[in-house]
Amino acid sequence: MDKHPGKVFYRLTRIFPGDELPGGRAPAAKVYANPLESVDLPEPARDGGAAVWRVLSRISPTTPQVGASISPAELSQLLAPLAVKRGARGYPSAGGAYPLELYLGVQRLQDTFPGTYHYAAKQHQLEQLTGKFDLAGWRAALMDLEATEHCAALLVFTAVPERSEAMFGVRGYRYALLEAGYAVGEVMVAATALGLQAYPAETFYDEEIRKLLGLPETEHPVVVLLLGR
Repeated sequence: MDKHPGKVFYRLTRIFPGDELPGGRAPAAKVYANPLESVDLPEPARDGGAAVWRVLSRISPTTPQVGASISPAELSQLLAPLAVKRGARGYPSAGGAYPLELYLGVQRLQDTFPGTYHYAAKQHQLEQLTGKFDLAGWRAALMDLEATEHCAALLVFTAVPERSEAMFGVRGYRYALLEAGYAVGEVMVAATALGLQAYPAETFYDEEIRKLLGLPETEHPVVVLLLGR
């Protein structure tokens, strides 16, 4: 039997006629009870901005080059598609399980301390977890990617597949990965519209990212988006 992990994954997550899904209730999103600090982001704009077709024609994964900061208003606009509005977020999620979490390694965000933050989607707020941006640690985790030192922030999308698995069984792992693609795509569209550089780094040392964020074994880093100018 072929034991290639990718093929095994897809084989185990197939659905056949007559199969029953668990149909359970998805666990709640992550909540930090005692962050070092909570940073309320400005209200994102709902109107105006660049035309969508012009933005889509300009999207290209480009690394930050100049090491400049970004503003809280720009970050707020970037994260707006990920925020909870009327009980849902701005991207599809199978069964409304929302297995994604978002963390930020903040290096140059105006009026905000460097460090590690968790994005609280319901409050549209940053929760500070550590008070230091470990540049050497992040660069090593990203396989010595030089652009790490030029970025304003690193956006780390993680998956908690058990939320989807509770409803869809092991197929929920597929849905968690699909959802990461939806979310990253929307953030890249927003970054392009704002004239920012966004580069999705999918290749990294998983355990090093896990240590930098303090992730449990049930939560997995999927994509690290380098953001800057």
